[in-house]
Amino acid sequence: MFKKILIANRGEIAVRIIRACKELGIKAASVYSDADKTLLHAQYADESYNIGVPQSSESYLNQDKIIKLAKTINADAIHPGYGFFAENAEFIKAVEEAGLAFIGPNSKSVAMMGSKTAARKLMSQNNVPIVPGTTEPIESL
Repeated sequence: MFKKILIANRGEIAVRIIRACKELGIKAASVYSDADKTLLHAQYADESYNIGVPQSSESYLNQDKIIKLAKTINADAIHPGYGFFAENAEFIKAVEEAGLAFIGPNSKSVAMMGSKTAARKLMSQNNVPIVPGTTEPIESL
């Protein structure tokens, strides 16, 4: 079981994750930008950390900053919520390489399912029923 999770998201989804952490006896650490410091997730978490300016690309989407913070605060895992990093195979791989757990699918699964043709091939190879269609990318119309 994890002792501390860094939640790499904001708003309602972060609050839901914090609530689940509290029910499980896990410390929840949240992040917030300068514009979000008064939002509920920043107040409700056991620990909250400012990650910078309101522009998401420089705060919530700055994967190096998020991973460095997780390591600095001794988090065991990062929970992406949805959006932002939830479907970013590169971020997930960086989390894994940093020695942290990613709460969600592993980077290989996300990369595979992120490509419709690769996902269809994998499902077909494993006898998972798929809707008829192409198994190769369409090159032209």
